[in-house]
Amino acid sequence: MTIWDTTQALLRHWYVLIGAVMIGLLASYSAMHEPGVYWSRAEVTFLAPTSAVNPNALTVTSSDLIIAAGAVAKRVNGNVVWNQMADPAATIVGQGILDGSTVQLPNYGGQWSKVYSRQVLDVQVSGPTPEDVRARQRTLIDRINTELAGLQKGTRASDLITTTVVPADPSIFFFGGSPMRAVAMIWVLCGVGVFAAVQILEPRALRQRWAGVVPPDVPRHRTTSKAGRASATTARGSEVGGARRSAQR
Repeated sequence: MTIWDTTQALLRHWYVLIGAVMIGLLASYSAMHEPGVYWSRAEVTFLAPTSAVNPNALTVTSSDLIIAAGAVAKRVNGNVVWNQMADPAATIVGQGILDGSTVQLPNYGGQWSKVYSRQVLDVQVSGPTPEDVRARQRTLIDRINTELAGLQKGTRASDLITTTVVPADPSIFFFGGSPMRAVAMIWVLCGVGVFAAVQILEPRALRQRWAGVVPPDVPRHRTTSKAGRASATTARGSEVGGARRSAQR
């Protein structure tokens, strides 16, 4: 399919081109005026009870603390299941959650296995304003402490598991994306869509002709070049002349 064939096809199906341009303009306007999103992350670390043997709770890592963190996350999330990412450091903004939150026990085993090696809950929050993000984050951290207290109801104070937030005052970041790259990709997709639509709408015979294939329903005419026709005429003239000379003899 040559450039001239493509131009003719676009002129025949001008409505497809106009529709793609309208969609591209609307999508570009939306991409250029995207407000962006705010995001914050905090780690709620579960601490073992301190004692004379273990005076520093931060140095104690045990399966019991990891199980307790997982149980609290289950109570906070309910039946909500999050996508398993290859890297536990992935953000919820990168996953497409632009207005929401997650509370997860980090899995360091990748996508195909489960390895829980730290007694922490990864708390991520995203929202349209910094105030919304901060409020949701505080609510989730309070909910984690409340659920942990409920699990330890009736336990002696010296045996209680406690928590600490790292960092103590989580920072809030702004993600604005790249409007120019988004607009460029929008127009690339519009161009591909127009070409595909024209290919579908064009008659089958024309598509085969562009591809260099003669349709089976098109009659094949044997063509003869000018040189070939001249040679045939000369041969027939020679035969006639020879026949006349033979008759005269």
